[in-house]
Amino acid sequence: MAEVRIEHVFKRFGAVTAVNDFDLVVKDGEFVSILGPSGCGKTTTLRMIAGFERATEGEIYIGDHCVSSSIKGSFAPPEKRDIGMVFQSYAVWPHMTVAENVGYPLKIQKVDKKEREERVQKMLELVHLGEYSKRYPHQLSGGQQQRVALARALVAQPGLLLLDEPLSNLDAKLRESMRFEILAIQKELGITVVYVTHDQGEAMAMSDRVVVMSAGVVQQIGAPHEIYTKPANKMVADFIGLVNFIDGEVKGDRVFIKGSNVSFPNTAKVTGEATIAVRPENITMSLSGGQMEGQVTHRFYLGDAVDYRVNVHGHDIRVIVKGADIDAIPDGSKVYLDFDRVMVFDRN
Repeated sequence: MAEVRIEHVFKRFGAVTAVNDFDLVVKDGEFVSILGPSGCGKTTTLRMIAGFERATEGEIYIGDHCVSSSIKGSFAPPEKRDIGMVFQSYAVWPHMTVAENVGYPLKIQKVDKKEREERVQKMLELVHLGEYSKRYPHQLSGGQQQRVALARALVAQPGLLLLDEPLSNLDAKLRESMRFEILAIQKELGITVVYVTHDQGEAMAMSDRVVVMSAGVVQQIGAPHEIYTKPANKMVADFIGLVNFIDGEVKGDRVFIKGSNVSFPNTAKVTGEATIAVRPENITMSLSGGQMEGQVTHRFYLGDAVDYRVNVHGHDIRVIVKGADIDAIPDGSKVYLDFDRVMVFDRN
């Protein structure tokens, strides 16, 4: 295992700052995800940890070793960083068998053939590919190829595992099962993991902590539950999960839904104009009275739930009702909504 310290790291490409003052400590054995939309700087950050990009400013430590420092002018190449890496494209070699792919890092390290074969077989068993050692990549499914890439990254027993959008090429069901397989392997080996993804479900399900990025800047770092229930700003609230944003006006210590007499405590102590935020699962909808009256404009059947759109004082509110009958509340119905766990943000 290895602790990772990233201290005030910047990455600039000409006049563009791709990563702006990134600061993070990943503890030994911790699983940390860097999450954000495309172009936010998450992959660039991972590539700087791996040594595929050189930081413009700042320092990066893996374990006790400073692998990149603009102050000292030092830079260790990827092969000197004690890392394993899994790419989005798998990058398995088509002309090699599964066993040859997995064993390649050990061959480069000149590990004895017998030991190499034993370690390869043990790693293949760990990723449930023990019977596939003699097959070629074209004979495997996408999920199996991803397991080959994972086994190859782990076979040399690195202190740090880096994963760059490793599941994005898989279908939804396989992607979900692979999340838990990767997490199970990480827990069994006790290895430190930094995982890059744009998929909030992956980050929430797998991580000890999540780093949310936008436009090269870290917006929030915290446990998944903290990120979801106490987002630092509108960007985090919007990116993590589903949320309704409603224009609000501050009057004293209350925030009113614009154009109504419905109000909530001003928990964020904002002034002037505000944004009221509430997640769809924190809204109760009924036909017989509540905080505010609205009208159903659309409904969408999701199988295990019905996703409603309700017009309230000109605001389009999304409400998800688990186990609902699609025909129970038709379009045009008058309904009443109650909000729970309301969040308040500055309008900007």
